[in-house]
Amino acid sequence: MRRIIGFICLALFMLGCDDGDFSVTTFNFPSLNLNRCSDNSFIYNVNQNEVLLLDIPLNNFVNIEGTRFYVLTPSDKLVYRLYNGAVNNAVLCSDFPIATPQVIDEWTALAGATIEITTYANVDSENGGVLGISGYTHHIVLKDVIFKKGSSQMVYEEYVFGNYTTPNLVKFNFTDVIQSCTTNDLLYKLDLREALVMNLEQDLFQNTPTNGIPRTALINSITNPIIYKVFDNNVTGTYFCSTIPQTAPNVVEEWYAQNGVEGESGIIEVETEAVYDEITEDLVGYIHHITLKNITFNSVNTSFMFTQYYVGGYGVEL
Repeated sequence: MRRIIGFICLALFMLGCDDGDFSVTTFNFPSLNLNRCSDNSFIYNVNQNEVLLLDIPLNNFVNIEGTRFYVLTPSDKLVYRLYNGAVNNAVLCSDFPIATPQVIDEWTALAGATIEITTYANVDSENGGVLGISGYTHHIVLKDVIFKKGSSQMVYEEYVFGNYTTPNLVKFNFTDVIQSCTTNDLLYKLDLREALVMNLEQDLFQNTPTNGIPRTALINSITNPIIYKVFDNNVTGTYFCSTIPQTAPNVVEEWYAQNGVEGESGIIEVETEAVYDEITEDLVGYIHHITLKNITFNSVNTSFMFTQYYVGGYGVEL
């Protein structure tokens, strides 16, 4: 009996020997739903007064289905914290240190751990935009991770961190207005963070009415490229028309129109109409209406297509 009591006392002493107050021996996060701070790259799981926080480059969470691996570096963060009260987004994402609640226990992961990220699409035909996908779920698993606090350590061969969801950025939500650069032949359409960019043969835009017989060409990555871009912030025409290359905003996704096949796909049609002054009836310009037929946009391993897409009208003043 004395041996049993002595063993229990020794075990209790070892559990509490780090700080004299309290020492965590395992993590407890029943929910797998992860959150992210809007102003930084912190991704975290919260269970009342417990937090497990991951801070690695966000470009690891790309909206492409598949599995990727990232090795934790010394500049990254993977931290477990125990607070003396419940925590929320305001506490974790504040720019200014929060006085309460206070951190009473903290474990930091060593560099070298593997972050496994498996991404899959969330299909939503009603709210998923042109792709029929509302967002992407990134299932994060920590592998071969060592958490240290002082001379103590906890080792996890595999630990499921949770699911971080990112929205589908592909909306294709443009008006019919086409803009042009004066510095080059680029045509483009913008909507906040989206852009549709075209560099088409100038023979398609002759200032002569087509009278129901459109000029045609095929999409080609060299002579008639069409690219759909998504940026990490709102973009303006300056980005495309400036003679000095722009460094911001950053492109986060690009979709290239597939080269056309004569009579089948990737067809560009341009119909031109004359514009007259309503009072003097003088010729004042032309509008070139651009339509794409059987066009497919490709990214790394996903695509979307239009049987017919009216790009819009490109106006030319005389």
